[in-house]
Amino acid sequence: VDKGTLQFPLTLRKWGEGDVFYPIGMSGKKKLSKYFKDEKLSLLDKENTWLLCSGSEIIWVVGKRADDRFKVTPNTEQILKISLQSD
Repeated sequence: VDKGTLQFPLTLRKWGEGDVFYPIGMSGKKKLSKYFKDEKLSLLDKENTWLLCSGSEIIWVVGKRADDRFKVTPNTEQILKISLQSD
């Protein structure tokens, strides 16, 4: 992600009603509840999904989709690489 667009500290949290993000590859915002429905996630999958956030904005639906507002662009000066490791 573009480090210059981030507000630290970054936080991990579960999703909540009314959460929205701007998925890479789509124009505009999307409610997480609609995204989960479109992706056909079960209730258990939804409850086990984590969000990486910068302030109140979602950077990444962990393991699924990143937010367009934080993507690397030609104007990016510093990149922060975030990865998910499983046990």
